[in-house]
Amino acid sequence: MSDDKIERTPLSRHPRYYGSEHLTFAVDGYLFQLPVRRLQESKYFQDMLGSEHLGGSAEGKSDEHPIALGSITSFEMESFVDILDARVFDKEVQREWKQLAAALHLATMWEFEDVRARLIKDMSQIINNDGIDPLDRVEVSIQCRVSSWLHPAYQELCDRAEGVKTEEAKRLGMDRLAAIYRVRDQRHANNAVQNSGRCGYCQQYGYMTYNNNVQTATIDLIKAEGVLSSVEVSLPRTSV
Repeated sequence: MSDDKIERTPLSRHPRYYGSEHLTFAVDGYLFQLPVRRLQESKYFQDMLGSEHLGGSAEGKSDEHPIALGSITSFEMESFVDILDARVFDKEVQREWKQLAAALHLATMWEFEDVRARLIKDMSQIINNDGIDPLDRVEVSIQCRVSSWLHPAYQELCDRAEGVKTEEAKRLGMDRLAAIYRVRDQRHANNAVQNSGRCGYCQQYGYMTYNNNVQTATIDLIKAEGVLSSVEVSLPRTSV
């Protein structure tokens, strides 16, 4: 019996893994194409794809009519798409911190929750292994709302023997810089009292029990400073 006489069961298109529809984006002078199936993992793009404006226009359907994405760079977009591809094929891809931070920025902004979670896990491991600069960690934790990285980075700035450098001060801004020096001063004062062998409360020699102020850990001093205590307080804009 020939194949053309066999009654075949009609095949249905898989709702997630069929089709290669793409949207075209213009970013920082470059065109990028991303598959719609991947974009649907994002709450941000779900809303965009479901909008009447996009559905009824040619926007994003060709190089001549790309969707313009402002306020991001081609480096950020390339870093993000690289991570998106790596996740699809489960590749072990080594990336520099700057690339991972750029990808995390877009994953956070566009609400790719799975991509964001993977990046945070990988970057936390890099922090533990490689000792990323504390200011780099502060900037990314605030921009991408990763609170677990924030206080340990500030603590490193407050506890180290070396003071805050000029370029670091520019990146921190005046309010954060002042808060860090308040913590550093309090920490040094505590150490001086402890080393003197005096009670921090009565200032008498021979007592080795210190009051709560003297015993306050650096991390608690940091948390008491409002400008250092939350990822919701934005960093200053600088050219650095």
